[in-house]
Amino acid sequence: MRINTRNITNIVINTSKQPVEFIPFSQFLDKSPNIQQIAFIGKAIFDSPDFISILELCASRDIFLIFGEVGATSYENIYALVQFGNVIAVNIHEDDPNVQTLMALRERFDTPYPEVNIIVSAPPHIPQDSLSEQSYAFYNLADDINNVGCVNMWREPMIDYDGGLIGCWQNTNFKHPINAFKLGLDKAINHKKYKKIIHMLQTHKICLECPCARCPVFASMIWSNKKISKNII
Repeated sequence: MRINTRNITNIVINTSKQPVEFIPFSQFLDKSPNIQQIAFIGKAIFDSPDFISILELCASRDIFLIFGEVGATSYENIYALVQFGNVIAVNIHEDDPNVQTLMALRERFDTPYPEVNIIVSAPPHIPQDSLSEQSYAFYNLADDINNVGCVNMWREPMIDYDGGLIGCWQNTNFKHPINAFKLGLDKAINHKKYKKIIHMLQTHKICLECPCARCPVFASMIWSNKKISKNII
């Protein structure tokens, strides 16, 4: 079974540990012409010496960008978030001085983009004295089977900073042998090892080499006897 990747237009790139390197990222885009939107999750992307070049490259290809967390960075990088017009949203902490810089630049460029989502500091966690219903919340993770995170394995797949195709955010500590930067998105998604994961999610036939076999969402799917429909692909 071949997975049709022409409808996979959005991807996520995990840059929580390191930023992407410009050359392999550029080569990946050359091999993946259907990509229309990229969400960078993790503020390490702002540490890249090629940050502005990455934004400009994506703008030249009409690729829209989202940044899950703006890190401490230079004025030049903040300026680039507004300059090219392809960054549609950023998340930034409420106490970051760059909030005001972004707002001023949006006014200067007369644009509502990027949409600025403020990250509010969370109150300190207070341990509970006893177990609550939330302790067993994983049993309900697969309630809406057509919208569980697993479907993002092919709706909006996640790629690690080095090109490793990890599928979803639950697999960020798993070093998958498939490198999407080298193969391009189509060949990576249709790699036999990746299709093994999708087959397991649809059939519940456990494959121990697949990282999803140790995921609480998959456990909830088995417990509730819910399978992802083949029609989703």
